[in-house]
Amino acid sequence: MKRQLLLLLLTAGMLSACSPYNYYAVGSKPVGTDFKTYAWLPPEDGQTNNIYNNDIVTDKIVQTTETELTKKGLTIDNKNPDLLIRYSAIVSKAMKVYDEPIYYNQPPMLSPRVAYYRGRARFFYVYDNPFPVYVGSRERRMPIKEGNIMIDIIERSSSKVIWRGWAEGELTDPQKAIDEIPKIVENIFKKLP
Repeated sequence: MKRQLLLLLLTAGMLSACSPYNYYAVGSKPVGTDFKTYAWLPPEDGQTNNIYNNDIVTDKIVQTTETELTKKGLTIDNKNPDLLIRYSAIVSKAMKVYDEPIYYNQPPMLSPRVAYYRGRARFFYVYDNPFPVYVGSRERRMPIKEGNIMIDIIERSSSKVIWRGWAEGELTDPQKAIDEIPKIVENIFKKLP
């Protein structure tokens, strides 16, 4: 019993550790070798009236990004930076598609049976409740809110994006989404070479 409970708790812990966000990165140059300084560009305008459009979110993204860039050996220099950092945070509406299975349940019935006991026939009825039969699936669409946080690292001398990291995920609770921003930005920077 204790073993089953431990296995159940371990499984629940592993499932709760899974992030609801997907992380991606695209880059052409390693950032930590040739570059030493960076500066911030103004954030890109997202859609209006979204949960990321406030100063708290901006502070969380900027502070976490600065911490991660400091770990890579970069320092902030607003006068003559090697790199420019820009972020965008957008909430958009999307459709999530589910395939729901469709089953046919035959009605239960009483079936007559014959059994022989000591040479005599005995008649009785058996209650049959057959298993459901899979007959296909139906597509179901649900509207959801999807959040995207994108961080660009731009080489100042060529004005080209040398690395872009972003996270995409479904937003169910706005407060939870705002509280998770530092963890999301850290996971984006784990993709930085």
